[in-house]
Amino acid sequence: MKIRSLIWKTGCAVVIGVICSVAPSSVPRSTAQYGPPIPPISPSPSSSYSPTPLVPPIGFPTSPPGVLCDRLTNTICSGTPPTPNVPSIGDLDNKISRELCSYAKCSTPVPVTLAFVQDALQRSAQVTDSATALVYPNIFPDRIEILIVPSSGKEIRKVVPNVQSSEVTETVQEFLNSLRDSSNDDYLPLAQKLYNWIIRPIDEDLQSEGIKTLIFVMDGSLRSIPISALHDGNKFVVQKYATATIPSMGLVNLQLRDRRRSSILIMGLTQAQQGFTALPNVEVETKVIASKILQGNLFLNQDFTIENLKNQQSKNNYGIVHLATHAQFLSDNIDGAFIQFWNERLYLNNLRTIRLGEEPIEMLTLSACETAVGKNLGLSGMALVYKSKSVLASLWTVSDAGTTPLMLSFYSYYPTSKSKAIAIQQAQLNLLEGKVRIESGQIKGVGKLPTIPLNQVTGDIDLKHPYFWSSFVLVGNWL
Repeated sequence: MKIRSLIWKTGCAVVIGVICSVAPSSVPRSTAQYGPPIPPISPSPSSSYSPTPLVPPIGFPTSPPGVLCDRLTNTICSGTPPTPNVPSIGDLDNKISRELCSYAKCSTPVPVTLAFVQDALQRSAQVTDSATALVYPNIFPDRIEILIVPSSGKEIRKVVPNVQSSEVTETVQEFLNSLRDSSNDDYLPLAQKLYNWIIRPIDEDLQSEGIKTLIFVMDGSLRSIPISALHDGNKFVVQKYATATIPSMGLVNLQLRDRRRSSILIMGLTQAQQGFTALPNVEVETKVIASKILQGNLFLNQDFTIENLKNQQSKNNYGIVHLATHAQFLSDNIDGAFIQFWNERLYLNNLRTIRLGEEPIEMLTLSACETAVGKNLGLSGMALVYKSKSVLASLWTVSDAGTTPLMLSFYSYYPTSKSKAIAIQQAQLNLLEGKVRIESGQIKGVGKLPTIPLNQVTGDIDLKHPYFWSSFVLVGNWL
């Protein structure tokens, strides 16, 4: 009995010793904090939001001894870090191009390579004096993988683990919904969350390369976010980077901008038509652009027809076409989207039939509702594929009074700015910083222009909220 008791006690001691030895390393992953918290934003007095500190999204369990796993978080890994599954730049971009052309019924472009992309980025930096990188965020069921292509050297790959694709979709929708309410700052925690997923993992790499312009090929629901409105806890992305979005690198016309082609064809709708409300400040927007900022011709209402668009562009070969009207992307089907003209609608599947001159136009501005929303960047993506080097399009409905200051500011920079991406960045910053503003129903601060009275507006409008300045995104050629 004594021998049996001694054996039993010895066995218990061994078991207890083993449990104690492994307990410190079995702490759940979720209880560890990696890196310093992001400083919370102090929201405006109108907001009831109390931000909680956020942490960088990439973290691996520490267990000495190990190897330095990721210089972004300076964490030590006991094993091999997750390996990104993102394919090479060529395979990834070519796959995206094929999918878009299958949807849009366009010819599949010549496949791109890493050397092709980096050559384009190097030329971009030389022309714009702004070091440029190409970024592909890719959504997987349980993570986000990011491929960054700098102008030289190897591709950079990052993994943001433990992010469900359903959470990405939900966060994007909540972010867009909160941005549409300009009376509060409820969008801030969501802007930080998306920043932590998309920008923070690559921020250190971008800074080490001196990157100032970011070109995104977005995936899934990320196509509908205004990247300029994401927030690091201190600054918006627009305060750090000029940005643009492209459907794929293989579908972008990267010819340099011909600054001699700055003449503009402006067409628009001010009156209520076919169920859409009137746009009284389209008249203000279009007349100022055509007469005081750029040189061009203006056609409104009854003169705003598809046939007149064809005739005018074939006769004059304008470099810029500006359409200020209503538009919708009703479904993921190519024939569900349209631009509203005076007496008819130009559907997306008919866009290719319009000849807009002998050469691709430099810029097509769709100063309309939700023209960058939908599958493959909506109307703007299709316009890019068929007719235009660049498209400036909206992600949500903004009042025409709120749209006009941004449009005027953008065109005031367009002729002299070193790139289109920098021009829209400067225009957005003007609204964010209060340089361009609406006071007593008048637009103030647009370049050297005098005060511009608005129609049917008498009070002040605070344009600093991203609802006003981040709704428009540049799609395509950013040069």
